[in-house]
Amino acid sequence: MNESKLAERINIAMNERGMTQADIARKTGLSTAIVAQIVTGRTVDPGFTKVVKIAKALDVSLSFLAGD
Repeated sequence: MNESKLAERINIAMNERGMTQADIARKTGLSTAIVAQIVTGRTVDPGFTKVVKIAKALDVSLSFLAGD
């Protein structure tokens, strides 16, 4: 998965839902630092489990986050 595309799609979903990085961290149980790295595309490999948690928190499909 392209990290910059992932970050872009997460940001789109966050904006549409009025959610912040802190909201995502609370809903996923991930640290705010990890969420910030993923949301800004600064992580090389966010890991499938983390991406699944973020997709669930945003109520979007993995396909959407992948840019499909």
